[in-house]
Amino acid sequence: MEPDAIERAKVFWEGAHAAAEHELHDNIFRHPMVQAYASLQAYGSLVGQLDALTVAIRERTRPGDEILTVCCGPALKERVIARALPDRRFVGIDIADGVVTKASAEIAAAGIANLTVEVGDANHLQLRQDRFACVLGLGAVHHLQNLENFWQQCRRGLRVGGSLIAEEYVGPSRFQWTEAQIHEGDRVLREIVPAEHQGHHTSIRRIPIESMLRADPSEAVRSAEILATCRASGLTVTAVVGVGCSLLQPVLMHQIASFDPRNWDHNLVLSRLFAEEQRLLRAGVLDHDFAILVAVKGS
Repeated sequence: MEPDAIERAKVFWEGAHAAAEHELHDNIFRHPMVQAYASLQAYGSLVGQLDALTVAIRERTRPGDEILTVCCGPALKERVIARALPDRRFVGIDIADGVVTKASAEIAAAGIANLTVEVGDANHLQLRQDRFACVLGLGAVHHLQNLENFWQQCRRGLRVGGSLIAEEYVGPSRFQWTEAQIHEGDRVLREIVPAEHQGHHTSIRRIPIESMLRADPSEAVRSAEILATCRASGLTVTAVVGVGCSLLQPVLMHQIASFDPRNWDHNLVLSRLFAEEQRLLRAGVLDHDFAILVAVKGS
């Protein structure tokens, strides 16, 4: 990204990480029913995301290994994982220096000695050869414009046999929904979603790119190219697990907070949306917009 775009992204994420209500309305995975749906899609059980990730890291690394996690923000997920794996060392980087400063102080105060957070732009990584056993992208890679450099630096920074694990939005770049997403989203808003849950939008519209560039130029900048560019990088892709949400995301984004997890009428609406999305995925009408990607550095 250009310097002014980088600065806008920094300012946006400084504010977003400081405002708890941002994710409450924007991130559909804050709702426990959506979390459960994603877990069943990915793992076939109700295992938590961080529990599954901790197991994967433990299996793929050894005591004393270093793990890099990019675009970590306040490193809330990383704090949980680092506590669970105290014999591994975690290094997080993020572009928002104010967030990094605050997170570093909190991590030190909490006594998490095996986690450090540094200021860094994952678009311009320069990693030491064979330093890391694992690289994590936890909702991070879809914010990167320079995907080609990122994958090449992962190849450089990972030791032979080292793994990249990414849990990512891989749907249409800049949230420019497909015609099928718009058509099916409009239909379920008419037929399934009651008006009380349509406070933000009553139909599906592509988000104006100009407004995204003004707010956060990094958002989903090349998300639709993540899988293809990874495969072309020389890393060996060993798994891509689709997590769906190609119907849920355009329908529920900015509206998920209207669904009370304790209200079973609300949960029934979500369940009907889950079933409809599954039908559309099986029929090939929609693709998976979220995926877990695992890639390995070969010899």
